[in-house]
Amino acid sequence: MNTGRTAPGPGPGPGQEAYDPISDRTGVIQAIHATTELLFDHRTTGSRVAFLRPARGGVEWTADAATLRFPPEAKPRP
Repeated sequence: MNTGRTAPGPGPGPGQEAYDPISDRTGVIQAIHATTELLFDHRTTGSRVAFLRPARGGVEWTADAATLRFPPEAKPRP
């Protein structure tokens, strides 16, 4: 789900690699949306939800954007 829209806020956005400590997975951010834009039970405590996918493709997952970590070696992907 890459709509190109992101919720306002600091930090990296679509194309950036991020580590999700809740699921213990690293993925590429596809989009970040404000919880008020979503019509499904996102189950996050923060106000923004990130959509991520594994770097080599696979099943997308959602994460609380506030909990994502950005390793220093992570680089934006084209």
